[in-house]
Amino acid sequence: MSPHRGKSKPKPPANRVVVFPLDIFGSPGTSEGARHLGEAVREILADFRRETVPTRALAWCPHTRMVEAAFDTTGELSLWRSRGHRLAEKTFAKGEHLVWLGGNHLSVLPVLDLIANDPKAGVVQLDAHVDIHRFHDTVEELSHGNFLRHLHWDGPPRLVHLGNRDLLIPPEDKRRFLAEEISAEAWKAAEAAALARVAAATAEWDRILIDLDVDVFDPAFFPGMARPVPWGVDGWQVLRLMESLPPEKVAGLAISEYCPASDREGRGLEMLAWLVERWLVGRAERSGTGEGA
Repeated sequence: MSPHRGKSKPKPPANRVVVFPLDIFGSPGTSEGARHLGEAVREILADFRRETVPTRALAWCPHTRMVEAAFDTTGELSLWRSRGHRLAEKTFAKGEHLVWLGGNHLSVLPVLDLIANDPKAGVVQLDAHVDIHRFHDTVEELSHGNFLRHLHWDGPPRLVHLGNRDLLIPPEDKRRFLAEEISAEAWKAAEAAALARVAAATAEWDRILIDLDVDVFDPAFFPGMARPVPWGVDGWQVLRLMESLPPEKVAGLAISEYCPASDREGRGLEMLAWLVERWLVGRAERSGTGEGA
């Protein structure tokens, strides 16, 4: 008798895609980026429903739901952080994998708040900037350039930062807010060593949020970012980093700062839509529960 006979197949992982088009306090226009990316994911799901033969999309599309937050009134806008908390908290409480499509990077703060409150959870953040800016012309109040200063950890910071090309922030400031920092230069020069450092820094965490600000990419590779910084990384480096993390630990993927006004013929949007699809199909297949596995 087969050892698997009579055993039910594990339930495929459920996903919830949250479109959170917030762009207050910096990077105007990225709210449209979140909406455009949300529409691209909806089109992928619609294509799946129209298909009449089995494809790898069976591994994730039937188990994926979408919700979009609206910020059409001042009341909705004033409650953006608490509304974001509820959306993310509900997703995590149901055991669903979160895909958060944000406007500017500040739009991810509600998810970061929840991770920071869990002493066994942490963030792997991909960004050209360390968002702890405090220069002569920087406001002390919350903004998209300083929000890590407004993130309150339960214990020491559990944030691993990759892709930084900053030339101004002193190292001692970074050490106050980051558990580990790997610059874009170090990442590109020794990728295996960089991935090993990430693995070591996250080994004790039970949950990981991948926080992708698209300006981590080199602007020559990726058009469509609000604040381009030269000498970034490419798509395969980012994907290899994402897929190096244990899939059972990764609770969510956040993407922010896509700016359609800076895109060229939709190339940046196509790259992000492909990345989301690749991430979800690969995650389902690696779990061994997806029909496409």
